[in-house]
This record gives sequence, structure tokens and C-alpha cells, in this order.
Amino acid sequence: PQTTSRRPTVFPLMPCGSQSGDIVTLGCLATGFNPPAVTFSWNKGGTALTDLIQYTAVQKGNVYTGVSQVRVRRQDWDARQTFQCAVRHAAGNGQASFQKPCKLLAFKQNPTLKVISSPDEHGTYTASCFAKEFAPKTHAIRWLKNGTDITRKIDLISTVSESRKADGKKVYNAASFLTVNSNDVNEDTEFTCVFTGGQRGNPQRPSVFMLPPLEQTNKAEVTLTCFVKDFFPKEVFVSWLVDDEEADSSYAFNTTEPIENNGFYSAYGQLFVSLDQWQRDGAVYSCVVYHESVVNTTRAIVRSIGYRTFDKNRIDLNMNINQDSKYLFVTDSLELHHPGLSDDNIANVAIIFILLFLITLLLIFGTTVIKVIRNLCASIVCRFNSAMSTLTDYIYQASSYDRKN
Repeated sequence: PQTTSRRPTVFPLMPCGSQSGDIVTLGCLATGFNPPAVTFSWNKGGTALTDLIQYTAVQKGNVYTGVSQVRVRRQDWDARQTFQCAVRHAAGNGQASFQKPCKLLAFKQNPTLKVISSPDEHGTYTASCFAKEFAPKTHAIRWLKNGTDITRKIDLISTVSESRKADGKKVYNAASFLTVNSNDVNEDTEFTCVFTGGQRGNPQRPSVFMLPPLEQTNKAEVTLTCFVKDFFPKEVFVSWLVDDEEADSSYAFNTTEPIENNGFYSAYGQLFVSLDQWQRDGAVYSCVVYHESVVNTTRAIVRSIGYRTFDKNRIDLNMNINQDSKYLFVTDSLELHHPGLSDDNIANVAIIFILLFLITLLLIFGTTVIKVIRNLCASIVCRFNSAMSTLTDYIYQASSYDRKN
């Protein structure tokens, strides 16, 4: 069958976080092209760079992915000089320009919390929660009654003010006032003020699962679901790729609002495709999960699935996603985990486990028989020795009797 030529999509790959040494390695990722022949070239301000490596293109479905790396001086990188990667391909060329991004670290500080309760007046119970000197400004104050969130069920008054520390850094103060009916309060009632915002806790990397769709014979649409589980903080971004290219407006997709459970969050991303699109030979659908999970870096996790076998490929990439340009900034590792077991492989594994189980039983049985035989032989030898000893004593006594006579 004739293969359709496809031009590459090019992304610059940049180092994440702080690094040491005089040399910086930059990368260039070209995806979604066919045929596999592709050529990378690098330049800095129009001057060609020669200290580069080009890796053999890797096939995935009916398209290829290629990577090239170049080594540049750190002083040029830190000076934010512009580098360019150019990709030449028979179906069309591509290029990507990039430079070291500027990153301003926002000042963060946890607040000092204080809760004050007021005496019962005119059938009303009032409690006040004060959060002092926190940053940044974004925050939320919730109220719990005996461990249950009642923020949306009660009357609240909140206020925020701004101040500056001695070193000039801007901080904020907030207050929340709780008012409830005294009839809803007794000596066992406990109110808790919960502040979220300011300096957050340590990021938690999400677990990501691509859930295979159910067969829906009565519908012309298939829903692919990407389950993002147990991450922190709440902010998460899920996008979709179709055959390694960003899903365009012809595809419908959405992401649910993250749900909190024991301090961590979970969310679902869904992509809606037609049965014809889903069953297309060689089609690969991937969800890309972006989340801040490592200090000074971000991580994106890719999960892929196709119709033919429902096998899943796992590709873990360390990425920085520039929110303005939507470029992918990837570290120097690309890890591929090949598809899981098919039905035939599962059957073979089951047979192997059964054979191993039978062999184990035979070994246990053989060991037991050997132990029994050893014990039996030891008992026979012991009895034989005892009989020989008795016979020897008898002969000795008879011999002594003959001498006396």
C-alpha cells in the first residue's frame, strides 16, 4: 500500500532546572513525519554549529520520531543568545528557535493563623479566623464543623488587606468571620479554620492511566478517558495528541474539575472520537498530562492507546511547557515502555505458571520422600547396630562361661 508523506512537527528541547558545567546540551525533537529520512542542522545567530548528534528515527505507527542534540557553551546559553534547529524532510521542512527562558521566582510565605470565638449573643454564635502576612495573594479560607466542610452552608464575611515587610516584600492579611445559629452549637461542637494558599506543600507527581473504551455498538462515538490520580497541587493540564500531533478543533475533549481526597487531587480527561476514527488502522491516541511535580521543573506524562489491540505505550518525558509559546522543553531522556501482554501472551504466561506450580509440587514431594527414606534408613541402621551389639555381648558372655568350665 502507498504511504502518505507527512512533514515533521518540530519542538525545541531545553534543559530543566539548574545545571553545572561549562557545556549545555540542547535538543531538537521532530515528530509525526514519513518517510523516515530526515536531516537536522543547528546554528547560533546564523553561524552553523557542528558539535551535534543525530539519532536514528524511531517508528511509531505509520510515522517517525527523530531527535538531535547539540552542545553549546554555557556562557552563550546564560547570555540568552538565540539558537535555531532546522529540520529538512522530503514532505516539508520545519524549524524551531529558542533561548534560555527568564523565570522570576514569586515570593511565597505561609500565614500566621489565629481563631477567636465570640460569646453567644442574641442566639448567634460568631467565630473569627485571621491569616497574617502570607504571599502570594491567591488564597482560600474554609470552615469545618466537626470535620465537615460547611463553608457554602453558612454566612461568611471575608476581607483582605495588603502590607509590606521590612525588606520591602509584599504580603497579605485576610480575615473570615463565621456566623451560625446558637441552636446548631453545643459543648461538643468544634469549628476549624482551614487556610489554603501562600507557600504550598511539596508537589506530588500524578499517576496517569489510559482507560480503554467500552464497546458502544449503539453509538457512533467512542470516549477515551485519561485518569490522572493523586497529584498536588491542584493545577493540572491535560491535552490530547492524535498520531503524535496536537488534536485540532475537529476533536472534542474536556477535563473535569480536580477533586480533592485526603489532600491530593484526581481528574479525568476525555477525548471523543467517531468509531471510524477509533478503528482506523494504525491510529494512536495519546493524552499528555502537565503538572508541577518536581522543584524548579515541570513534568508531563504521556499515555497512548490504539484500537487494534488496546495495547498501551508509556512515554515519560521531563518537560517544561512555556505557557506563551506552548513549546515543549524536555530533558535529555526519552524513555519508552513497550506494549503490555496480548491475550495469547497472557495464555502462555498462565501455562508457564501452571508448569512452574507442578514442578514446585514435584520438588516438594521428592524432597519429602528423600527425607522419609533417610529417616527409615537411619532407623534400620540403628536397629542393626543395636542387634549386633546384643549379639556381641552374648558371644562374649558365652566365651567367658566356657573358660570357667
